[in-house]
Amino acid sequence: MLQLHDVITFRKRYREAVRSHYNGWFHLTAIVLICLGVSGYCIVLVDALRLGELLAVPLGILLYNFMEYAAHRWAGHKKQKLTRLFYNRHTGDHHSFYSPPLLSFASSRDWRIVLFPTYLSAFLAFILAPFCGYLLASLFSVNAGYILAAVIVLSHLGYEVLHLAYHQPEGHWFHNVPGLRELAHLHRIHHRRELMKTSNFNLTLPLFDLLLGTFHWEPRDTFDGPGK
Repeated sequence: MLQLHDVITFRKRYREAVRSHYNGWFHLTAIVLICLGVSGYCIVLVDALRLGELLAVPLGILLYNFMEYAAHRWAGHKKQKLTRLFYNRHTGDHHSFYSPPLLSFASSRDWRIVLFPTYLSAFLAFILAPFCGYLLASLFSVNAGYILAAVIVLSHLGYEVLHLAYHQPEGHWFHNVPGLRELAHLHRIHHRRELMKTSNFNLTLPLFDLLLGTFHWEPRDTFDGPGK
């Protein structure tokens, strides 16, 4: 496991490299506006909705859950040529900055290494989700396509908000809400250096961790983190 003094050194070096004009609240607001704007636009375009078209909701949740799992496991934690930058940012930076027992951010400037870059959220909202919606529209109905795209984008927004909440300081109200505190604990377990490449790749719901055998749980009182 990475030693405490190494985490402190990495944090200091990383913070010094963050541009002075970076604003975590602006970063988060940009992602929220993109996701709400695209999903809202898709929902407004739904017309004469049929009951069966609502099946696009669970389909979208399931699809995003798999994309979240796959990207995290096979791109974020496996070094590959095409996704090298993502690997370096995630395994190299995110897991070095948030490593037990220091798993919480100190200020909104530390959100830079939690939130996705705005351009990646924009890519998902403006290109990937609409493409998935287009495919479903071709196979089923236009309404279903709009709904699928909206659900994927809203699921991504949920991912970003939850991930940020997981790294809130211990004692924050979020960590005392039943269900949410367990999800946060699963993610904090994932941040253990010996487990980060094998366990708990889902952040929103551990569906594919359960299905693919990568779910790992330890009681909160025996976990060797988190720090404040």
